[in-house]
Amino acid sequence: MQKIEKMDTLKDLILKRCEIFKDKTAIIERNKKTNKFDEIKYKQIKEDVLNLGTAMFKKFKLQDEKVAVIGENSYKWFVTYMATVCGIGIIVPLDKELPTNEILNLINRSKSKCIVYSSKKKEIIDELRKELPEDMIYIEMDKDKSDDESFSFDELLLEGKELIDTGNHEYIDKKIDPNEFKILLFTSGTTSNSKGVMLSHNNITSNIYSIAYSYGEQTRLRFLSFLPIHHTYEFTITYLSVLSEGGSVGICEGLRYIIQNLTDMKPDCITCVPLLVDNIKKKILKTIKKENKQGLVDTVVKMSSFLGSAKTEIRRKIFKKIHDNLGGNLKCILVGAAPADKETIDVMEGLGFIILQGYGLTETSPLVSGTLVKNRKAGTVGTAIKNVEIRIDLKEDEIENSGEIMVKGPNVMLGYYEDEEETKKVLKKGWFYTGDIGYFDNQGNLVISGRTKNVIVTQNGKNIYPEELENFINKIPFVSESMVYGYDDAQNDIEVAVKVTLDEEYIEEMYTSNRPSDEQLHKIIWEEIKKINRKLVPYKAVKKLEIKNDQFEKTTTLKIKRFAEMNKNN
Repeated sequence: MQKIEKMDTLKDLILKRCEIFKDKTAIIERNKKTNKFDEIKYKQIKEDVLNLGTAMFKKFKLQDEKVAVIGENSYKWFVTYMATVCGIGIIVPLDKELPTNEILNLINRSKSKCIVYSSKKKEIIDELRKELPEDMIYIEMDKDKSDDESFSFDELLLEGKELIDTGNHEYIDKKIDPNEFKILLFTSGTTSNSKGVMLSHNNITSNIYSIAYSYGEQTRLRFLSFLPIHHTYEFTITYLSVLSEGGSVGICEGLRYIIQNLTDMKPDCITCVPLLVDNIKKKILKTIKKENKQGLVDTVVKMSSFLGSAKTEIRRKIFKKIHDNLGGNLKCILVGAAPADKETIDVMEGLGFIILQGYGLTETSPLVSGTLVKNRKAGTVGTAIKNVEIRIDLKEDEIENSGEIMVKGPNVMLGYYEDEEETKKVLKKGWFYTGDIGYFDNQGNLVISGRTKNVIVTQNGKNIYPEELENFINKIPFVSESMVYGYDDAQNDIEVAVKVTLDEEYIEEMYTSNRPSDEQLHKIIWEEIKKINRKLVPYKAVKKLEIKNDQFEKTTTLKIKRFAEMNKNN
């Protein structure tokens, strides 16, 4: 096993790790000009980060200032982040899917002095210019030449190289305080407005070390990156962890190109969210059904517990065609951002994929716990990673040893940006109160039940976690997604309701030429919900069903924005 050492700061990744792995391929990305894939070596990462950092340090005097970055997943986005945190100031990654007014809000809230953006965001940035400070510095990633409006990313690289070649090492020699605030991440705000999470180099590097210690070889393989790069789950686990251990990252060209890019780049691993794993599973099962192999799948899934994880290769051979359609090398899928469905994991494992479920938050840099290749258990998020402690804050009214999950470790954030009141609510005596509800099973694995902010409390004080019911309802074939919530009934008690979106692809298959009306579909789904209700304690029973004609509002990690959806009811 390769010796794992903790980096003091992310600058060690650039100055030390990029030197160790200098001739290896680090990042694979399609070149927009040649339409071919470029294989970017570690030595180029080092050179480009130092060149950009030197140019920005000398030319713009941005020392200790905030630099916002926005755009699709790209090599230049990665270089911008690393150049900023390795000697300039504080990086502020922004969600490229945010509406224009929210981008403006976060740039102003963060007090950013510079914004680096992809050319696809140029129109929005140009629209914001009149609202932003006059001295704002604009850097466009794909611009050929600098002008009065903005600077060219590529020209800055050349300027930085010239400065270094003539002996300017101010940026390169700049020392980093590992415990200082250097990363500002805005949460996605599924239940409320976004908060600014303040992280240090030590928060991130401690998490990288723990991930490498726990997952070893996986972090040295080839990953495909398609989740949004601004999200700490994708950036820390797919980019920083993999590149710090000598692995490589292929950059997906967009969600619609996932299958094509899996075939092109042949990754060993991907990081994923549950909805995407569910979609992959549905597509695979649809193909299997057409080929009349459902019985074989059912048999292999049932045999999984007997075959054991050591027999994964046997399953890969049985379902070779499925694996070949996904590039042929994909072995491991890391699932995070929300609890994964146990049935989905069992099916995917039965088909020969290793599914590793992780649990984390932006506030914990992000990983807290994870299932391991050996002794993994579907339906859990495993055990705490190295140097992290987990406790359950049990209350007298909680059942089944369930309570709020508390976390302690070097990965826990410094606090919320300019929000001492909210910081005090979640950081108490060294422990971070996550807002998530969970418990330990009899093997010591953490199981996530739901969110404290989502919990529905009846007049009798009974707690109902929407996620538990959604898990059942999402298995109804006609349902694409669901959101469970509470409403006041005629007796002023709280009852359970659900909104669902329809799986139009399934409906089209079932009723090729005579699609049922929404009222008929409502009846069909309601009958299925009644079956679910019979298996539940009475206070959890769903009493109302609504079919949505539009999609749920979501974050970029595909979690439903409950706060926004509930506001639509008012």
